[in-house]
Amino acid sequence: MESNPYENPVKEFLTVSLDRCMQEVNAGSGSIFLVDEVTQDLVLEIIHSKERRNLEGTRTKLGERVSGRVAQERKPFLVANIDSEPSFGTFPRYSHYQSKSFLSVPLESSGTLLGVVNLTEKGDGTVFDNDDLDAVMLIARQLGIALEKLKLFSASQKTEYLRLKAERENLSRSIEQYKKFSSLGKFIGGLVHEINNPLDGVMRYINLSMDRVQSDEVLKEYLQESQKGLQRIAQFVRSLLDFSWSMSSAGREIDVNRIFEETRFLYDGELRSGNVSVETELDSNLPKIPDYGLKIVLNNLFKNAREAMQPEGGVIRAKTRKIPGGIMVEFSDTGAGIPAEVKGRIFEPFFTTKQMGEGSGLGLALVSEIVEKYKGTIHVDSGRGAGTTFRIFLPASNFQTT
Repeated sequence: MESNPYENPVKEFLTVSLDRCMQEVNAGSGSIFLVDEVTQDLVLEIIHSKERRNLEGTRTKLGERVSGRVAQERKPFLVANIDSEPSFGTFPRYSHYQSKSFLSVPLESSGTLLGVVNLTEKGDGTVFDNDDLDAVMLIARQLGIALEKLKLFSASQKTEYLRLKAERENLSRSIEQYKKFSSLGKFIGGLVHEINNPLDGVMRYINLSMDRVQSDEVLKEYLQESQKGLQRIAQFVRSLLDFSWSMSSAGREIDVNRIFEETRFLYDGELRSGNVSVETELDSNLPKIPDYGLKIVLNNLFKNAREAMQPEGGVIRAKTRKIPGGIMVEFSDTGAGIPAEVKGRIFEPFFTTKQMGEGSGLGLALVSEIVEKYKGTIHVDSGRGAGTTFRIFLPASNFQTT
């Protein structure tokens, strides 16, 4: 498991600081308590003892024991012999201490109590004096200021570390997803190539045969049915080819409105024959955007809308407009709508509600993938019998704003 380099820099700093205090007054044992900001208890963070007892994490309430008394009163204590001090005589004390002399100093910064420093076990067997107290208080003042700044810095660094860690994890997931799509694209691309070659040959020979059997109505009907079946296969193969379309940019910029008009022109005959009209409201001031496959998106939306409004026909309404932060493309139809029970799955690859042979289930999956390439979003409003509206937002990061 990866360690967090900002997990506990405060503890490392306190360890060095306690060593400095102990060396300054020749103390054999020492400890530092810090205030728990939530409970206001004192928590033993660092202890250096000849007995090497691990008491870290021990809690003391304000007013309890020597450390709690120092924290409560916010004043240092110099005790030559705890047994002769009435104010401390009844206080419980850790039994492993040999000396009865100690120093206890509050840690403060800008009037805020941060903790307590305790020192005992004078190295030469004597008791602590006022010179020792003055030396420790001087260090404690510097320590309090530095500790407060370190805690603030450590908190900000930890936040930044966690943010960068989350970004790296998201990037790793994106890379893994890209690898999966890339592998799938290569596989499908090869599959399409293998299917297309014999398919083109079969269709060519069927067309030649059709020219030679004008007098044989039965055989002509058989060939026509075969031709329809091959056309469905060809349509499915084209869908597969779209799905395996390269994930890299084509390196050119496109006009959103022009792409819309070109796609509309391709479907013009089918729309008119299906009694489908198109109403548009296109913003003429749209900036150009990179070509990540917007034509494929519009192609699938036109195709799905036309099919959703058969056989009665209906109206397609399309709108493009520049909004704060990007471009909005709205595409709606007056068709049968999408039932609530399947609405959540329409962007899944190979999911379709059509009969076998009528749809590949790749169209809207490809639409979703392309919108993701623009770092955009796509929302669907629909219901059974209520028509369908797609709202596609393409953020301004895709183009230079003016």
